Amino acid sequence: MIVHSKPVRLAMVLGSFLLLSACTRSISDVDSQGKTTAAVFPDVSKAVREEGSFVNLDNLKQVKPGMTKAQLYELIGVPHFDEGVLKVKEWDYIFHFTKEDKTVLTCQYKVLFDADMKAQSFYFLPENCLDQLSAKPVVVHHDLSAEGLFAFDQSAMSAAGIEKIKTFSAELKNVGLENRRIIVTGHTDRFGGKAYNQRLSLARAESVRHQMVKNGIPASIIDIQGKGDREPRVSCPGNQSAAVIACLAPNRRMSVDVVNLQSK
Repeated sequence: MIVHSKPVRLAMVLGSFLLLSACTRSISDVDSQGKTTAAVFPDVSKAVREEGSFVNLDNLKQVKPGMTKAQLYELIGVPHFDEGVLKVKEWDYIFHFTKEDKTVLTCQYKVLFDADMKAQSFYFLPENCLDQLSAKPVVVHHDLSAEGLFAFDQSAMSAAGIEKIKTFSAELKNVGLENRRIIVTGHTDRFGGKAYNQRLSLARAESVRHQMVKNGIPASIIDIQGKGDREPRVSCPGNQSAAVIACLAPNRRMSVDVVNLQSK
């Protein structure tokens, strides 16, 4: 039987107390209600699983106050940091989300527990994590008159049109094309059959794309479509005549939408 001196016994008691304190530590100063005045997120480099995980968004949306740790395990998995062993009052995660443009958004996620070890508070870093995930891309719309680019009823671009697309392409490059997608859409007036107008509008969109590529816009970021006469801007009744054709000019247009894929 080993008998420890009083100083040794005191040291052992203090050691046990410090170990227990480490097991129940809370970097965010969590109270008994599972609340804090300031959520503190650990450095990602300190994670046990630094690579994080691609969380199921539908499961994450089911997380709510009052859940047990076992329920959280089932929904979003084990925490990615070594939080301690006994009476742990906060869990931290590194979550990845795949956005519509196939880029990956990474956020930290924290769960705080009350004295009964029920989840009560939830935090993201950054705070607007899910807003970024659902944010719609910003689209800058440009309308180009078909008359300035093509002869009437033609899909081959005029010399003046070629110069206009050259200038327009330079303006786009000056603004910047990183994380951008360009959609070129052709529109016609109502004269001509539906099928013919569809073919003409698509052929004109292809002509614009061809010139944009010649002027340094990557073909890989340009999509084209033809809308024919399905989206008119004005309505001008009457048979085909010089006056009606002039009236319908706003319908004969090319639209160019520049989509910022990483807008917030």
